[in-house]
Amino acid sequence: MKYDIVVIGSGPGGYVAAIRAAQLGKKTALVEKAEPGGTCLNWGCIPTKALLKSAQVYAYARNAAQYGIDLAGEVIPSLPRMVERSRTVAGMMSKGISYLLDKNKVE
Repeated sequence: MKYDIVVIGSGPGGYVAAIRAAQLGKKTALVEKAEPGGTCLNWGCIPTKALLKSAQVYAYARNAAQYGIDLAGEVIPSLPRMVERSRTVAGMMSKGISYLLDKNKVE
């Protein structure tokens, strides 16, 4: 096939550039070796931020009394469930990017 623009990498800059090029009427292709969103969304920034949020919620729960909240029982973190949540967040965001690429006819 022939394209006006080929964008390499679907990270935060790549998918935005590809979508904008398609919106401006260019026949656009986006090349990515893995999932849409690149390393940042799927393995780096976003999953890390999701894990940090889980750690923050755990700290709030452990210190709930300081906020005037009494919790009955022990607060126990579950690393496997925290990781599962981070993967779910990343997966949902990747699907959102796929939707935007399809909607804007980026191949």
